[in-house]
Amino acid sequence: MPWKIVNLDYAGDRPHLHIQDPSQPIHLRAFFGGGLVEIGLGADDPDDCPVRARVSPDAVVVEATRFEPLHVRILSSILASLDVEPQERDDALSWMHERVARARVAPHEGGVLPGNVESFPPPSGWPYDLTDAALRDSLRDSESLPSTRARALHREARRRGLESGPPPRSGPEIVRRPPRR
Repeated sequence: MPWKIVNLDYAGDRPHLHIQDPSQPIHLRAFFGGGLVEIGLGADDPDDCPVRARVSPDAVVVEATRFEPLHVRILSSILASLDVEPQERDDALSWMHERVARARVAPHEGGVLPGNVESFPPPSGWPYDLTDAALRDSLRDSESLPSTRARALHREARRRGLESGPPPRSGPEIVRRPPRR
């Protein structure tokens, strides 16, 4: 997968690196300290993903509100690339394999299957914990923020109904230039 860095966040109580596959709604967030990696599948924003996995040194947990057989294959591949032990990987994905088998759906076929949780807890932290007034103030000053943080503010404002339309366009934060000859 051609991963792309979305955000390198040192602020807050959960500093992390967020990367995603630009061609698919696949997210991976690696948190500094504690060895925690979160995987999200199925949405453009990791907090909206219906399939989520947490890999820590102690456990591998896979949860979903709904999933497709393709998600099982993608998760298996990602967990293998993270060097999760095969037995742990199989144990974490076993409930998904059982539901795919019961539904008699081939892994390459489409179809949405029910997950193992009804919903996920609402996201917390920045920008979700901002009051509406603080969110509006941050939006007014969003030009001084990195584009990933500005997009997060606009996304949260749209979710709350404080703003409509797409977020403002911005260029990449990192520009690679070929060496001069």
